[in-house]
Amino acid sequence: MKVFLREIHKIFSDGTYALRGVSLEIFPGEILALLGENGAGKTTLMKILAGVYRPTSGEIYVNDKRVRFRSARDALKLGIAMVHQHPSLIPGLTALENLAILEGASLKPISTVLKERAVKISEELGFEIEWDRDVEELPLGVRQRVEIVKALYWGADLLILDEPTTVLSPPEVRSLFQVIKKLRSLGKSIVYITHKIPEVLEIADRVVVLRRGVKVAEFLPPYDPRGLVESMVGELKIERVERIQKPGENFVLEVEDLWIYEGGRAVVQGVSFKVREREILAVVGVEGNGQEHLVEAIVGLRRWRRGVIKIYGRLAYIPDDRLRKALIPEFTLVENAIIGKESEFAKRGIISWTLAKQFATKLIKEFGIVAPGPRAFVRHLSGGNQQKLVVGRELSRGAKLIIAHQPTRGLDVATTEYVHQLLMKARNNGAGILLVTSDLDEAYKLADTIAVIYRGKIVALGPVEEMRVDLVGKKMAGL
Repeated sequence: MKVFLREIHKIFSDGTYALRGVSLEIFPGEILALLGENGAGKTTLMKILAGVYRPTSGEIYVNDKRVRFRSARDALKLGIAMVHQHPSLIPGLTALENLAILEGASLKPISTVLKERAVKISEELGFEIEWDRDVEELPLGVRQRVEIVKALYWGADLLILDEPTTVLSPPEVRSLFQVIKKLRSLGKSIVYITHKIPEVLEIADRVVVLRRGVKVAEFLPPYDPRGLVESMVGELKIERVERIQKPGENFVLEVEDLWIYEGGRAVVQGVSFKVREREILAVVGVEGNGQEHLVEAIVGLRRWRRGVIKIYGRLAYIPDDRLRKALIPEFTLVENAIIGKESEFAKRGIISWTLAKQFATKLIKEFGIVAPGPRAFVRHLSGGNQQKLVVGRELSRGAKLIIAHQPTRGLDVATTEYVHQLLMKARNNGAGILLVTSDLDEAYKLADTIAVIYRGKIVALGPVEEMRVDLVGKKMAGL
């Protein structure tokens, strides 16, 4: 499939100017990597191509014919499908029902042929998916895998993947790359949105870089990694935050013999650990090994069968899914800024929006949130700026315990570094941090202590200097 986007502009209703005359060609049988820092406009551009957004101005051509999409269904009819960073599956339906819903037929019973084909595609990708389970019960990583299978099932000729490896394990990433290369060999086109330079080096036939809504560079192999980064973020100025002092003696979190059950099976099995002041304890593991259940129990969102959780002092929570667990996309930035803090801005039971606006403006300035102003709708912010809002809001609570679950998932180089700075500053100022991540580089960069979780059990725990990378990797894989 050949696609040409010509002079695409996009201005949202709140004044956010997301795209400024971007032109882009996509050729049959190529893997095009679309790079750019958060807020650069790359996801917005691809949502326009996928029929999710309409451009303010500009034209789209598919196989030299001008087209106009009123919806994602229109784009899909022409063979264009997008797998979003945050899965858009329908809650209350099973994974298989979500796959079948585009047929427009009754969801019960679902044909055996459909299920067999879905299972075949998922096996080729190396995905383990419980197709008969409600998607709301599936971990975020598994829901994203359902989206990938769904797009492939419906025969996309152009597949747009928005940060597709964010929640995949290394073997799953390799399997996905194999599938992408196979699709390329069949003449299909792939647009690969990512901020991970090693992935670009391995898989991309061509790279286009966006910055602040403008196409700024295009590269062909062989690639220069430094040149790619500089094109993405410009001159990267990073204030290094060094670790000061050792962890303290006082505990901010104690978890003792914790057991959590779901559907009759133990998903967290006898987990015990402690987090001290000025300590970052990183719990590492492949998605789906009980991390989500563990975190939700600690923050009070899930019941447990037995065990003890003790929290000392105020708690802040940075969840793994900002749009589902931390923000209300249809609300403004100022409304989202005071979630969980409403009483602090209330006078005689009524929220003072003047004070709330002042606080939101302060967050925008202190945490570098790119937005037209505090009245901007959160749904129009980039993923990185949404995450800055969540991190800023939570860290402003002055908490003694911070639960950070995949805090940099899907973020670009500069924003990831910025979030790392904030977490290290909080640690140095006396907070204890439970960092739950599948990114080993992140864990080794930030952690004082590393724990490995596998099938709901802590299978290794120790000071970071004693936890060899090869050992941790094997433990994560259950070896």
